Amino acid sequence: MAAPFGQPVPKRKKEPHIYPEPFIGPPLATHAQTFILLHGRGSNGEKFGVEFLASKISDGKTIPELFPGMKFVFPTAKKRRARAYNRALVRQWFDGVPIDEQEGMSREEKEWQVEGLVESGRFLRGVVDGEVSCVGAKNVFLGGLSQGCAMGLHLLLSSGVVGEGGEDGLLGGFVGMSGWLPFYDEIQELVNPERNLDASEEDGDDDPFATSDNDDDFDFEQDTGPSSIASQVTDFVRQNMELPSLPHEIEPAFLKTPVFLGHGKGDEKVKIGLGRDVVGLGRGLGMDVRWVEYEEGHWYKVPDEIDDIVGFLRGVGV
Repeated sequence: MAAPFGQPVPKRKKEPHIYPEPFIGPPLATHAQTFILLHGRGSNGEKFGVEFLASKISDGKTIPELFPGMKFVFPTAKKRRARAYNRALVRQWFDGVPIDEQEGMSREEKEWQVEGLVESGRFLRGVVDGEVSCVGAKNVFLGGLSQGCAMGLHLLLSSGVVGEGGEDGLLGGFVGMSGWLPFYDEIQELVNPERNLDASEEDGDDDPFATSDNDDDFDFEQDTGPSSIASQVTDFVRQNMELPSLPHEIEPAFLKTPVFLGHGKGDEKVKIGLGRDVVGLGRGLGMDVRWVEYEEGHWYKVPDEIDDIVGFLRGVGV
């Protein structure tokens, strides 16, 4: 949980299996907004935060200088065993295979992600709720880089991070850099079941994720009553995160949350196609997604992408 506004973050004994206190970039003026940004796999909140806050836009100013009332919160993932790397302890929001090996993941490899998505989701909802209580949901922005973007998108689609009661529960926006979406294939099946049916007919009975009588951590029991596809997506993600389903008369909050996604065309770590997939899925659901591609690789491009993030924040009223 983030430290109360205006108070120093208390020191805590370093242990590998806890979430350290977030790194805080305090506002330079009266606290009006909060930007929560999640680091990538193997990094930490302080390392990511120090570099991000020092990044300058084209005119030489930093984001804190441009938005003096904005507080920056950089949570740190706890260390967890990375099965793909000989069970080494790595700071990661959730475990999984290397990004370039995700196509054709086995059921077991997909299950590796679930524990972290549940635990990190619980921790991060607490961080978000703490900031919402200070400045209101519409003044809280969520985002991340690489696996941090993936974790943040999963949170966003769960709707639980933004409250569950109408306009007052909507986050101000989401900013993702060089990211992807966990369980994209399963979510895409909900959005476009005809495409999945065509693929199944071509593949015959060889699909390892075909419906069976075996239960697992990410099976989705589709509601037979009236509900939007967006509600089904939210239900699927919430089941993954061990959250109760939302009443289907409540429109999922992510549909009204503006999103910015940036990605480098030469990204060798997270291929740009994974980002394009997220954009197509989001827009297909009716989300407001701004997508920008850059002539760079993995990470965020300075100053171009910082310029665009500033423009996005201004465009949503900051």
